[in-house]
Amino acid sequence: MRFRNALRIAAQGAWANLLPGLLLQSLMIVFLALYVMHEGTREVLGRVANLKQEVGFAFAFFSYVLSAALLPEILRIGFFQEGKANRRNLWSFLTAAPFWGLMGILVDLFYRLQIGWFGSESDWQTILCKMVVDQFIFSPFISNTLSAGYFAWRDAGFRRSSAREIFRRGFFLDRVFPVQVAAWCIWIPGVCLVYFMPSELQIPVASLLQAFWVLVFLFINRPHKAA
Repeated sequence: MRFRNALRIAAQGAWANLLPGLLLQSLMIVFLALYVMHEGTREVLGRVANLKQEVGFAFAFFSYVLSAALLPEILRIGFFQEGKANRRNLWSFLTAAPFWGLMGILVDLFYRLQIGWFGSESDWQTILCKMVVDQFIFSPFISNTLSAGYFAWRDAGFRRSSAREIFRRGFFLDRVFPVQVAAWCIWIPGVCLVYFMPSELQIPVASLLQAFWVLVFLFINRPHKAA
C-alpha cells in the first residue's frame, strides 16, 4: 500500500509541475546540443568552469541558492500565481536559501569524491558507476532524507517538538520514499547528463535540473495522509 501511495504522490507531483518542467527540460536539451555542436557555447562554459575553479565551494552554494530557492519561487509565481508575488514567496525563499546553499556544497563535495573513486572520464562504464552510487546510496540515504527532514520541520514552524517526528520509524516510508520514487524518474537520466560533462561544469548543469526538481520535491513533500 505504501509503495502504491508513493507512486501516486510522485506522479501527482510530476503532473502538477508539468509546464515548468517541460520548459526546463527543453532548456537542458538545448544546452546539451549547444555544448556538443557550438564552439562559442563551449568557450562560455569554459569561462564558467574557470570561475567555479577560482571560487570553489562558494560557486556551488550560490548556484543552488539561485536554482533551488530563487528560481522555483519565480516559476511558482509565473505559472501558479498569475504573476503575483506574496509574503509567502519571500518566506519560502528566505527559509530555503541557506539549506539549499549548504546542499550545493554537499553535492559539490560528493561529485569530487566520485571523481576520486571512479575517475573523470565520460565513458558509459564510469557514468553508470557514478549514477548507481548517486541514485541508490547518496540520494535516498543522504540528500533526500536531509531535504525531506528539513522541509517537514520547516512546514511545522521549526518547532522543537516537531523535529522528533523526523526520527520516527514511518518517516522514511511516508515522506522520503515518495520523494525518492520521483527522484529516480528525474535524476537517473539527469545525473547521467551531469556526469557526461567535464567536472567543473557538473554543478552548473545539476543546478539547472535542481530548479525543476525542487518544484516536484516541495509538492510531494507537502503534508499528506497515507492511502
